[in-house]
Amino acid sequence: MFDAKPQWRTLRTVWRMQTASALLIPVIVVWLMGDWNGVFEAAAIPLFTVAMASLFVTLWRFRRYKRALIQAEGLGNDDGAQAAWSVLHREQMFGLLAAELPGFIGVFHFFCTGEWIPLLLLVIVSLGAMLLYRPPAAWVQ
Repeated sequence: MFDAKPQWRTLRTVWRMQTASALLIPVIVVWLMGDWNGVFEAAAIPLFTVAMASLFVTLWRFRRYKRALIQAEGLGNDDGAQAAWSVLHREQMFGLLAAELPGFIGVFHFFCTGEWIPLLLLVIVSLGAMLLYRPPAAWVQ
């Protein structure tokens, strides 16, 4: 008999850790760099555009995550559920990494321009995209 409760807890823990890293890495970079003068000001708009366009990767990954979630949930406590849960964990991790792309491109944008407001906006966009991959608390119990 397969128990799904630890799997839900693991999904929740991975989501929390990835969200913390997506939030803390830019904050630490800005804090360490302080008043940083940009080295390549001409890259401001193209980098911001690329970061916003990277959200399409998240949407593509979310479709795969949702399919894996439906399959794992549908198998319930069957013996074949372990393989479905492994696929779900993998899809969640890849989806979270894709959702973090705008924030990490925002860190690169900060190195190039020294502007922290676009970095803040891109981190907020990343955190919003990461909400797609959060397992509901009702399933974790």
